Amino acid sequence: MTKQLGLYKPVGVSMRHFLISILQLKTAKLLGLTCLLVASAQITFAQTPTVSINDLTMAERDVDLFGYEFTVSLSAASTQPVSVRVTTQQGTATDNVDFGAGTVVLNFPAGQTSLPVTVFIKGDTIIEGNEQFFVNLSEPVNCTIGDGQGVGTIVDDDTLVLLNQQGSSRGLAVDSVFHTTETFAINTGDLPFYSIDHRMRIVVFAVGLKLNPGETASAVTASAEDSVGAVRPLTVEFVGQVPNMNNWLTQVVLKLNDQITPAQDIKVRITLHGVTSNPVLVAVKPQ
Repeated sequence: MTKQLGLYKPVGVSMRHFLISILQLKTAKLLGLTCLLVASAQITFAQTPTVSINDLTMAERDVDLFGYEFTVSLSAASTQPVSVRVTTQQGTATDNVDFGAGTVVLNFPAGQTSLPVTVFIKGDTIIEGNEQFFVNLSEPVNCTIGDGQGVGTIVDDDTLVLLNQQGSSRGLAVDSVFHTTETFAINTGDLPFYSIDHRMRIVVFAVGLKLNPGETASAVTASAEDSVGAVRPLTVEFVGQVPNMNNWLTQVVLKLNDQITPAQDIKVRITLHGVTSNPVLVAVKPQ
């Protein structure tokens, strides 16, 4: 099914105006005093705005077509109409197979600084990895191009994956209160900010974690494997979407098992519907 593309973008002509009032010097005598009346100089600048487009990371989802909005923005409002052409470009994602290809001219009314550009993504249940496409700006009118290429990353959400830290094999994990990173003290002692059972909760982040309608966090299980291969269960206390991530990233809150000693790396895994994720390394210590 051919996808559709909706786009809006601004273009501007650079213009700089100088309005300098005439310096007037008048000499007058008033009550025997000489007064100098000086008209102040007035300078007004009207600068050409730049137009830019953002990058966007989006979930592939399982539905046939779903729209995601890029934003085309002007650096400042213009007193003139601004326009720019917006055009998609395939990368590892294929035109009209993974996303709707097209081109459109965006027209910014005077005074407006942003317009949405909707690109439609074709979802499926095929395991294919993350893919990218581009949304390019060209032909600016009454503006100049700043960031002229938006990168669209389609996250393959058909495989259950726990995220690693960028450029590392270690898991992306934070504590549930202050969002600090490892090493995590399993027993939090008397710190008042944590749970009354004095056990650390950590948050790990998953792609491809899809609960069925009506399912809760109880449908997800988790485990920790220590350095000698012993596997212990971890309690899953919460599963939910990470806000402002276009529904592709899920946060999972786990209560650490206090039987894990001494300080070491553990391999954390989660399981849903009989499918187990990749292991991620997380550093813990007893206290």
